[in-house]
Amino acid sequence: MVNQITWHKPDPPPSVQHTTFTHAHETLIWASKGTGARRTFNHDPINSPDPASQVSSVWHISTVPKREKLHGYYPTQKPLRLVRRRALLASTARGHLVFDPFTGSGTTAVTAKELNCFFAGAELEGEVARLAARRRTASERGGLLREISERFWTDA
Repeated sequence: MVNQITWHKPDPPPSVQHTTFTHAHETLIWASKGTGARRTFNHDPINSPDPASQVSSVWHISTVPKREKLHGYYPTQKPLRLVRRRALLASTARGHLVFDPFTGSGTTAVTAKELNCFFAGAELEGEVARLAARRRTASERGGLLREISERFWTDA
């Protein structure tokens, strides 16, 4: 395991049945094949040059805004800011293959396309897979890259 990231949700959905604590965080695991395995970490695009304000392993990011649910509702959809601006931006480069074994609403697929990465995913539910396809089709290839300075990307 390279890192364990805690996504802290400042605006979590309430515990409707009142049988558990409110789910105010989720865990992301960044793993590699082993200590000698090649991996990418793009420090500059996600961190400040000031060491006192660098991104830690606890990410305070709001839940999915309504504008990201234009193509349909999915109960466990992740916000693009979480996947795009942090997780994949930090750990991929153009042309990398991104695999999501639990594609769901397709947030990872959208992000991979916006970062000019290849994507492979799996989703058992047909309607959910169609939602992911609609979201990915509506996204723009390389769209996020145009927002980020080219100096952050190196040829792999």
